[in-house]
Amino acid sequence: MKLFTTTYTSKGYLYPKFGTANSGTRTVCVRSDLPESVKNFILSHEIYHLDDPARFWIWREIKANIHAARKHPIGFLRCAWLSMAPYRIAFYIRRLMRGE
Repeated sequence: MKLFTTTYTSKGYLYPKFGTANSGTRTVCVRSDLPESVKNFILSHEIYHLDDPARFWIWREIKANIHAARKHPIGFLRCAWLSMAPYRIAFYIRRLMRGE
């Protein structure tokens, strides 16, 4: 397993995202305001992205969600519930429209 750096950041820094991964710098950022179970799910999700060779973004998200949900099922369910917030739904719609 390759090393990576994890940073917990404020909501304002990542909003509307819950986390990010940069495979070039091997850095993962997770929002610090999330419940612990959600942070654990997001961390596992973003770590998966660091080494995922897939290019199609929807497939990447499906695989990362399955991987992290197996390890953190409660965090996955809580994350799904938090993702029903209007700002998150708008975020997903924008991503779909841009194809990213």
